[in-house]
Amino acid sequence: MSLQAWVPVIGLIGTLVVAFLGFYQWRRQASNANRSENAAKRREAYEGLWQKLEQINLDLRERRADNPSLFHRLREVNTYFVSQSLYFDDNDQLLINQYIAAMSRLREKVFTSDDADVTSVFRATMITLPVKLDKEIREAAEEVDRLRAKIKSKVQKIAASV
Repeated sequence: MSLQAWVPVIGLIGTLVVAFLGFYQWRRQASNANRSENAAKRREAYEGLWQKLEQINLDLRERRADNPSLFHRLREVNTYFVSQSLYFDDNDQLLINQYIAAMSRLREKVFTSDDADVTSVFRATMITLPVKLDKEIREAAEEVDRLRAKIKSKVQKIAASV
């Protein structure tokens, strides 16, 4: 076969390669737009969840004649979770509920203690309670801190991934 016979074949192969690369590039760009939009919505869902959890944290620290309704708070967060479930990992709901329950236990232990300093610091929304604590309060505070750190780390990781 002569060189002249190969010229159209080489041209055809070159055209097919360019067409394939163009299609690949177009496909990649089209999928990136959807991926980016989905990542932004996921970030918004996690940030909204974080805001709800922090509001519960603040509400539980207020001294009221009656306890804030824990059932209402759990339902509110779980409703948000379900409505945005496309963007959450399923196992996050258990972690969220554990965190809210731990905050409620800490609140109960702080407000039933006889330590006015601890109650004052807790109500002043200090993240860290005094070093010298009753064992039960310290353990409850450590559990809240551990669960809060897990959730916060996840929210920060997702917020940074966009």
